[in-house]
Amino acid sequence: MPGFWTLIVLIFVFAVIVPLFIRKITQWEVGLREFLGKYTDTVGPGIVFLIPGIQTLRKVDIREQVINVPEQQIITKDNVAVTVDGIVYVQITDPYKAQYEISNVFMAVVNLAQTNLRSVLGTMALDETLSNRESINARLLESLDRETSKWWVKVMRVEIKKLEPPHDVQAMMNTIKNAQSEKTAKITEAEGYKIALITKSEADKQSQILQAEGQKQSQILQAEGEAQAKVAIAEVEAKRLELESIAAQQFFQWAAVTKEQLKVIEWALGENTKYVLDSDILAGVSKIFGSTK
Repeated sequence: MPGFWTLIVLIFVFAVIVPLFIRKITQWEVGLREFLGKYTDTVGPGIVFLIPGIQTLRKVDIREQVINVPEQQIITKDNVAVTVDGIVYVQITDPYKAQYEISNVFMAVVNLAQTNLRSVLGTMALDETLSNRESINARLLESLDRETSKWWVKVMRVEIKKLEPPHDVQAMMNTIKNAQSEKTAKITEAEGYKIALITKSEADKQSQILQAEGQKQSQILQAEGEAQAKVAIAEVEAKRLELESIAAQQFFQWAAVTKEQLKVIEWALGENTKYVLDSDILAGVSKIFGSTK
């Protein structure tokens, strides 16, 4: 029976008393240990022993945290109310300062994000806010990171989730967008028709140019052919005349020699001498004078 009560006491001690002395810190946390409400040291992941009623432990999550920025309405530079919300990604870099220098660091980040959203969007027109989200995110990130650095909180990213103008403004923007799309389509169609006409005109022009060039080349070749033919005929005629001239010259030289010879013979024989010409001589004379006709 005494063993039974001993077992009950041990179970009670481990179930009730021991947890009062032990705290567990996980891998993504650090612990701020306090003695009678005063910070003493920072402990890492593992088992931490405490004196109940005298020592306490504050756990701080050092992972990157996602903070939702609640939806709010902001008046833009051109007096249009837009609905905006967002997300801020932060990480605590110094648990001591984040815990003891501000009461609620994440609520402070949310309030700063809302204030900076109003400051940034209030200086921009509606069209700028809708088309420059990246620029807005960058400006918010720079501003928030600068202002939260005194709490040792690092702002990693800022993203705007919702950025919507009123419904009537959206309807008007959709109407304008549709009209612009229709206008762009008509302009594109007109440009295509214009390009087609220009292309056809250029093709017709090029065809006429090529046809004219072909006719010109044909005429040039024909003229060159006629000129070459005339030159060839003239060369043949000149050659013929040259040959005839040479033949005539040779004949007359031979005739002159023959005539001188006849004179010598006539002088030697006397005045009553008769001449008988050879048939070959007569044939040569008739051939020469016949070809000159």
